[in-house]
Amino acid sequence: MPPALAGERLDQGAAALTGLPRRRVRALAAEGRLWLNGKAVRVLSRLLHPADVVDVVGADEALAEALPPPPLGLLHEDGWLIAIDKPAGVASQPPRERAPGELTAQERLAAQLALREGRRMDVLLFHRLDRLTTGVLVFARQREAARALARTWAEGGADKRYLTIVRGDPGEAPRALAGPIAADPLVPGRFRVARGGRPARTRVRRLAVADGFALVEVHPLTGRTHQVRVHLADAGFPVAGDGLYGGGGGLPRPFLHAWRLTLPHPRDGALLRLVAPLPPDMAAFLAAHALSLPKSTPAS
Repeated sequence: MPPALAGERLDQGAAALTGLPRRRVRALAAEGRLWLNGKAVRVLSRLLHPADVVDVVGADEALAEALPPPPLGLLHEDGWLIAIDKPAGVASQPPRERAPGELTAQERLAAQLALREGRRMDVLLFHRLDRLTTGVLVFARQREAARALARTWAEGGADKRYLTIVRGDPGEAPRALAGPIAADPLVPGRFRVARGGRPARTRVRRLAVADGFALVEVHPLTGRTHQVRVHLADAGFPVAGDGLYGGGGGLPRPFLHAWRLTLPHPRDGALLRLVAPLPPDMAAFLAAHALSLPKSTPAS
């Protein structure tokens, strides 16, 4: 269901989706041939949700095509949670201003599951990645799971590892960064290391270096907004492509990737290990600059 139709009446949305006149939609509903989420429906005043599935059964008219967005890569799926490989440019949650037809990762996943299952499938967002950051993003599939996962995040029980390309060389020895982070009063949407900010801790380990760039594994121990980007920029090694924090240089986006996530499963506490492959643009940049991920990268 396109987001533009969310909140519309069923008959109006079905007419828009199929290209049929509303009178014909009402007739199809009366014949039991208008289905919503896998069931025939006759109450045409019902309001639509972005993840709803509308079917017209057995109609011989030429129907308008509403192409779904490209499917998201699924890293794990069970009855409690689902993990995706989020692409760059997709917001985790609704932005203040949307482009026409833009869907969040949550909405795209719900629509993808609904298309597969033939009925509405809700997923619950409880953590997020920046719009331009790629990699592991987890959703709960039920309230109990959402509460358990939220506790895991709040208690620091999720082990998050990022891969990023930085400008400069942070050195061979692992580094611990611990500057408090606060909003930058001069630049809306930007953050900085500042006295009085919220405590933040990040571990950094260089994996490869060449051509003035370094491939770095980052282990954030806290979860402040823009924490990885702020800490690396403050240390003198901004994320390559990050124009907001001094690492732009004409690259299309900050090369920051949520690579590995290890967390206790909300069902039984067994460790769940999730890994997202490098996105194509980041992999191509590494290859062009003779940087490569070591074959063995033990946890720091």
